[in-house]
Amino acid sequence: MNLRWRVFPAFAIAVFVCVSASTAFAETLPNSSSWVQHKVSSGSFPIRSACMMPPQIHLVRIGMKGAESPAREAEAWAQALNALVESHLKSDGIAINSATNPLSTGASADEIRSAISQVQEKLDAISPLMHKKPGRIGKAAYTLGDQAGTLPCSENSDILVFVKGVGQVLTDGRTTMNFFIGGPGEDAVVFVTLADARTGEILGFIRMRPSNDGYLGRAEDAFGDGLDYGLETLNIGSARKNARARGR
Repeated sequence: MNLRWRVFPAFAIAVFVCVSASTAFAETLPNSSSWVQHKVSSGSFPIRSACMMPPQIHLVRIGMKGAESPAREAEAWAQALNALVESHLKSDGIAINSATNPLSTGASADEIRSAISQVQEKLDAISPLMHKKPGRIGKAAYTLGDQAGTLPCSENSDILVFVKGVGQVLTDGRTTMNFFIGGPGEDAVVFVTLADARTGEILGFIRMRPSNDGYLGRAEDAFGDGLDYGLETLNIGSARKNARARGR
């Protein structure tokens, strides 16, 4: 497993097909939906620090001869999405740690890698049901279990932040062909999941589609507004929300 980002094709394909699942109990914009526990939205669980998990990405490029996984573009997109979420959290006054940082624990790279893998695998295991019934997040129905507390950053963070991206892009040749005979277009879905850093309880979930074409290399333009809206719904970024309500 690469500590910077990881591919998750089986889960990604299922999510990309089923992303139109019910949005009951969600706050929505045309390109963003979010679900949150009341203790977070009410402010009774204040969030002041976050631990960023390595992003998980599945990107497919569709060409004249079929589909392939472009590793270089996928890694660049992973870095862009991670930087986007991190920068928006920082702008809301959230202190950021990295899950790969041993901090003062003295944990080895292998120990950290193992802990990250276990936590990511737990999220992968509960994600299909969470995506199908996201409204149950408000009822504290999903948890990562005790694995969350094994991460070095858990002791110094309020939440763990998981960024997942699923996308498909077209080659120039395929784009031209689609213009004449039709075919699959470019699209993406990005998920941001927040979990209690100590108990593993899932606290919030944001699902976003790009607001424009050409989302690779333009993460802020494609997902920035949707992310802002989701964080505001979770009551992270309330100052920005209040400023907008005043028309400033």
